[in-house]
Amino acid sequence: RSSIIGCLMTSPRATRRALGSASTLSVVLLLAATSVVTPTSLSSRPKTPHPGSRPATSDRARIGTLDVPSIGLGTIKWSPGNAHDVDRLKRTFDAALTEDLTFFDSAERYGASIPSLVQGALRSVGVGSEEQAFGSGSGEELLGSFVQGAKAGSAGTKGCMVATKFTPVPWRRDSQSVVDACRASAERLGVASVDLYQIHMPDVVQPFRRFGREHIKDVDYWDGLAECYHQGLTRNVGVSNYGPTLLERAHAHLAAKGVPLSSNQINFSLLYRKKGSQATVDRCLELGVTPLAYYPLAMGVLSGKWDASNLPPDRGLHPYLIGDQGRGIPKGGVQPLVDTLRAVAEQRGCTPAQVSLNWVLCKGAVAIAGASRPEHISSNAGALGWRLDESEVALLEAAADACGFDFEGSGLKTSDSKFVGYGFEKWALD
Repeated sequence: RSSIIGCLMTSPRATRRALGSASTLSVVLLLAATSVVTPTSLSSRPKTPHPGSRPATSDRARIGTLDVPSIGLGTIKWSPGNAHDVDRLKRTFDAALTEDLTFFDSAERYGASIPSLVQGALRSVGVGSEEQAFGSGSGEELLGSFVQGAKAGSAGTKGCMVATKFTPVPWRRDSQSVVDACRASAERLGVASVDLYQIHMPDVVQPFRRFGREHIKDVDYWDGLAECYHQGLTRNVGVSNYGPTLLERAHAHLAAKGVPLSSNQINFSLLYRKKGSQATVDRCLELGVTPLAYYPLAMGVLSGKWDASNLPPDRGLHPYLIGDQGRGIPKGGVQPLVDTLRAVAEQRGCTPAQVSLNWVLCKGAVAIAGASRPEHISSNAGALGWRLDESEVALLEAAADACGFDFEGSGLKTSDSKFVGYGFEKWALD
């Protein structure tokens, strides 16, 4: 086993040719045979930075004019139900500042409840008010209160940078709707200008499409981004869930208006590289657009925390951990890949979650890792200040390919769609 794995890591392509088409699966099965793999080729790998070294100060990326840590913090779960939750999230925020993890990703839609999504469905067909639809920006307000508190009371920390998003919906019919929404987000965040303002998804919310009527407003929204940029309401503009074709169109349209497209945020992880994701990352890099990766841990499936004997509360994640033949997920689910992550992590002196995040960085993307507890911050920070080498990347990707399935999300949080009250509206990166 060790000789085969060592050979794969030192020359993966040659090894696959020599072993034949079944080589990838064979190697993964060998890895899965034990939870500890110590091939000699891994034994000399450099360890990760020592805890407390604050690698976020030097492991940085550019998003337009922003100099950000290579890992940003996703706040989609920052929806407190009580004072205890608010305190926990405030401690999470403070821990992030301590680690110099100062780039936060939000959205006007974050904090939306099921009733508000239903209100959004009614608003889509002309009933109800915009204020009731898709939430009221409560996630932005909470993050903004933390940011303003840090500016008032914390000295010596790097400035917080916040990205947020505009939700395309039928009643937002022109470029002015983007300007108005950006101004409202800035007010909730307590800033004069948003650091990065993104279109949350293509204009897929078309409730009358099934009746032969649709009004696609992507170009109008790009015009709105340009107006926000020129008016100083945002320092940088980005998009989200755009595949290569729509990305190229947006990039060219904005460039013609003198506006650089800074980012494109998509679902991207070891378990979601196909269906256009890797192609989108590649096209981003070619265009000089920074790819941002949400769900870099596949909602915890790649963290190593969960398995068939220790399932997460979210039942929608269980098939990925135990298998679901009806969905094409073999028995044992993601376990062979997690075993591979654990083997690499053991030699690196880190965790499977940190290896998973570092793989995203190796592909040229900024990872937007969710964090809703202080301990999540130290875990995320441990993925910075080092990089996997090419042979480790190849080993991990071979193990991921051998799983034979993609991470499609869970419940209302899916990989290729948004729940909009009356159902799911989908897009396709490819």
